[in-house]
Amino acid sequence: IQKRHSSGSMDDRPSLSARDYVESLHQNSRATLLYGKNNVLVQPRDDMEAIPGYLSLHQTADIMALKWTPNQLMNGSVGDLDYEKSLSSKTSQCQDVTKAKRSQMTLVYWDYAMTIRLEEIVYLHCHQQVDSGGTVVLVSQDGIQRPPLRFPRGGHLLQFLSCLENGLLPHGQLDPPLWSQRGKGKVFPKLRKRSPQGSSESASDKEDDEATDYVF
Repeated sequence: IQKRHSSGSMDDRPSLSARDYVESLHQNSRATLLYGKNNVLVQPRDDMEAIPGYLSLHQTADIMALKWTPNQLMNGSVGDLDYEKSLSSKTSQCQDVTKAKRSQMTLVYWDYAMTIRLEEIVYLHCHQQVDSGGTVVLVSQDGIQRPPLRFPRGGHLLQFLSCLENGLLPHGQLDPPLWSQRGKGKVFPKLRKRSPQGSSESASDKEDDEATDYVF
């Protein structure tokens, strides 16, 4: 399946079949898989609902890249050959139409897939909600915001940031850096919060119960 070039596409992806691309998302000889999580929600367009996909962080000798692939593409069952067969099949017209529609939908989902070079990103806006797993918005050097990445509940946002910071070492780190806490590992930096006058609560008493935003 040929993927049209977009601002977030990698140079090698258009030449890959669906199966080869999906296999490249896992650990391989060319790149180290630093992080992988399925069911990360992304809203590709304003006029559609968020769809789940597989978020992965890869590191090669030259670059570190973040990829998000819709779940509809993750089975890797629709390759170039299958697409060609759907157009040249000699079976009934009804089956031809069904295959063609399926192939068209697959091509649409390829347009939603993202590959982002981390060297182009300068800010990470992290939004934590009490009733969800948190959201990350990546802002590139030209000020363009990438579609928000919505993590499922269970500490996956913090785990992603920890893997990202480890990948940046030894030449870089998040600013502010994550804190190391005994017994917990990496945690979010402590923030000073204004308490109401007369309140005896410390600045971080409600840190785990309130929505907190960070900019790295």
